[in-house]
Amino acid sequence: MTLINKKYLTKRNYQVLETVSAVGISFLTKELVKKSWQKITRQQPPENPYSNESSLKEVILFSISLAVVGTTFKLIARDKFAKAWKELDGELPEYLD
Repeated sequence: MTLINKKYLTKRNYQVLETVSAVGISFLTKELVKKSWQKITRQQPPENPYSNESSLKEVILFSISLAVVGTTFKLIARDKFAKAWKELDGELPEYLD
């Protein structure tokens, strides 16, 4: 007996949960990169490209770091989530089949 009823393991529910998890991961990733930036540089992260306190180089480096870490975490989470969904005999969207 599974904990989740099969009728809830639809493609639509998968897409909704995947989107919600992506938003959560994006938020957590941004916080992680910001804290790491502060710890490494001992400065506030350069989130505003128009600020006089940071250079364009710092803004670009921070943005690239955020994009790389965020994309990596989202890909790993998406893979784990899809595998778990499939193990529960859930329907996966066509782009994941």
